[in-house]
Amino acid sequence: MIISVLVFLFLVALGHYFAWHLCLAAFPSWQGWRFWLLSVFVAVTLIFLGDFIWLHQSDSAFFQDLYVASAILFGLLSQLMLFGFLFYAREILLKYWSWLRLHCILPQPRAAARLLLILAAVFFFLGTYNAFFPRVKTIVLSGWPEELKGKSFVQLSDLHLGAIYRPAWLAMISAKVNALNPDFVIISGDLFDGSDEHLSEFIPALRSLPAKTVFVPGNHDYYVPEDEAWETALAGNLIFLSDAALRLDGLEIIGFNYVGRDDSGLNREIKDLASDNNLSRIVVNHVPVDQAEAKALDARLLLSGHTHRGQIFPFSVFVRWIYGRFSYGLENYEGMMTYTSAGTGTWGPPLRTLFPGEIIRFVIE
Repeated sequence: MIISVLVFLFLVALGHYFAWHLCLAAFPSWQGWRFWLLSVFVAVTLIFLGDFIWLHQSDSAFFQDLYVASAILFGLLSQLMLFGFLFYAREILLKYWSWLRLHCILPQPRAAARLLLILAAVFFFLGTYNAFFPRVKTIVLSGWPEELKGKSFVQLSDLHLGAIYRPAWLAMISAKVNALNPDFVIISGDLFDGSDEHLSEFIPALRSLPAKTVFVPGNHDYYVPEDEAWETALAGNLIFLSDAALRLDGLEIIGFNYVGRDDSGLNREIKDLASDNNLSRIVVNHVPVDQAEAKALDARLLLSGHTHRGQIFPFSVFVRWIYGRFSYGLENYEGMMTYTSAGTGTWGPPLRTLFPGEIIRFVIE
């Protein structure tokens, strides 16, 4: 975990230089303001990270609004960092491999920098759209008992309700879920973000979800005041499941309480577990780990989230490095299927470059 944080901070620090260098190359007249430009970039990052921490100590509306603004700006800055790196790489290539100029027609530095700035803006706006409008994805489950055929359920994950994702957005997600007419819904962690302590305002939108909605906690659900997440979920008619089992529509849903990747490998004591073991089991674990523990419970399917599929490139590369093949999508673990969702909402910047958020519909046939 410490290594991951240090890598993140190093990339962000280096990214400030790339974004700064790109802007100055695109607009040489800004040279006189170069110190202030870099200061603005650094300030956006510090305000964004610091304000998220501060919101755990304060419920000030001002700081919530400041968090939203800084998160959006940091999303834009992240794209300037990425395309600034591409511009810097172009300069290095031309410096040490000048023969490339003979084989391709490259625009002049200022034109190239301005083109990359335009691309950064395009990726920012597309990424913002991807963040607020998740797609519906259908996965067919085969080989399940005959009596379960025709049943369907929906997985939501990482909604991160808070300062950015408001009740109106949740109501839109609920409408999409209800249109799918699932037998039940599973929320695989991080229902709340921790950036807004007034969770009661989400209760009406939570109640608009299907009546059978199971909520298994994630790490961010512990960032809100003690018991606030559970009380809000229960008031929203959600079924809270933590190291416990629930028999639902001919299936047994087992919810693992949140445990970090470094502390995984436990043998949990699950409450209310069926003794006859004749039901098909679905295990829900927010972090895509502990596949062996789920397999030992004879689960047919393990549902996870947490990774956001990297959310903003190139962090998808590091997510893959940390969680391997279980970082995203459908996988097979010794005969048990696993699915790690890209998430429905986002953490921090409301931005998803390359891939949109997901509402997963599972159909048993």
